[in-house]
Formats: sequence, C-alpha cells, structure tokens
Amino acid sequence: MREARIAVVGATGAVGAVTMRLLRARGHENVRAFASGRSAGREVDLALFSVGTSASRELVPHAVRGGAVAVDKSAAYRLQDGVPLVVPEVNGSRARANDGVVANPNCCTIPLTCVLGPLHEAAGLKRVRVSTYQSVSGAGARRMEALLAEPQADHDLAMDWTWDGDETDEESKIRAETRKILELPELPISATTVRGCERSPGIAMCSIASATRALSRWLWRASAIRSSESRFPPKRSRSRAATRN
Repeated sequence: MREARIAVVGATGAVGAVTMRLLRARGHENVRAFASGRSAGREVDLALFSVGTSASRELVPHAVRGGAVAVDKSAAYRLQDGVPLVVPEVNGSRARANDGVVANPNCCTIPLTCVLGPLHEAAGLKRVRVSTYQSVSGAGARRMEALLAEPQADHDLAMDWTWDGDETDEESKIRAETRKILELPELPISATTVRGCERSPGIAMCSIASATRALSRWLWRASAIRSSESRFPPKRSRSRAATRN
C-alpha cells in the first residue's frame, strides 16, 4: 500500500498538515497536496479530504469519478446510506464495502466507539450517557489562532454549534454516528458537548466522560477489560522507560 498514489485535499488546514506529516513518517513517498479535489481522482489511487462539509460535497464526486477512493473527514457522507462510516479498530472491515467513498467519524465518536465496541461484545450495551469537552482545533486553524491570541482571562467554554431543538447538531452527530458504527440503531445515547478546552494540555486535545449501562450486570468483568486492552495496549511514556533503563 505504500506504493499507492495518495492525495491530501486540504493539506494546508489543521488536519491536512498533520495528515501529510503522518503519511511521510509512515513511509509513504508518493503523496501529493491538492488545493482542489477536481483533478485528484485522475492522478491518485486514494484521496484524503479534510476540507469541510460543503467543499467535500462538491469535490469528492470529482475524485470518485476519476477512479480514486475518497476518505472524507467531514460530515458530508457520514450518515449517507451505502457509505461506510469507519473506525479501523472497531469496524475496519466495513471500509472494503465502499462505492468510492469512506467516511471518517466525528472526533469524539472515534474514541467513544473504541471503548464501547469491546464492551458491547463482552456484555452488551443498554444505554450511554456521554459528555465531551472539545478543543478549539475542531473549529479549524483560524479558531486555534484566535484562541492563542486571546487574553487568558477571556477564555471560556462555549456551545457554539447549531441548535436542533433542545440539543446541538454536534450532540445529535455523536448519537447517530455511534449507532451506525456499532450497528445498534436503537441504542439510547444522550450527549452533552462544549468547546473551548484551553485548560487541557493542548489546544488540540479533547476529553470525554461516559456513563454506560450494560445488559449484563458484570459490565466490567475481566473479559471486557482484556478485550479492550488487546485492541489498545497501554503505552509506556518514553520518559519513564528511560528512567527505568
């Protein structure tokens, strides 16, 4: 796969820049940055889109018609029928069943499903309540720059998404995307989201608190913990490892 021709559409944005750096670090040499996705499909095998919902809706079809598989980060295709919504550690095999587009979930849906997936396999899920405290990086590079330029005394939390009834669109996304990834369309999920985690270790870090009820009384039994650890083994920090050596 390292020989594949890869395009990163939106390479100058907050996510695109990190994508370029990770691809190079993992040995992918045939990587191109695109300011527009209109020609990407004719020149590459895989196109990674990090350009926002409206731009993705316009540009992704051009790449697919050109023969590329498009992996889209925006909300444009996440809940569209026939488009796999994939978290590799949870439902990675679903990515193969695509018609040219693979969708990437919301930034908080990804770690949430990484935890809920093995717990559901071990004990079954009855309902989920989750609160997210999201960094400003989710609002893009300009928002991060604005936070860095803002006096610390003016920092505050915000609920700056579009409201849909008594919840934000971000909260409804987390519920709908989690249900799709876990293939549990009736799973009761209640989400509360806020943005502006300037007190976290970095402006690109999010925090999640979740209270989950399982069908089994023994939700936290050893099998569930082992299942989670086998997928996501704990990592020792370099500093501690160095101290021990």
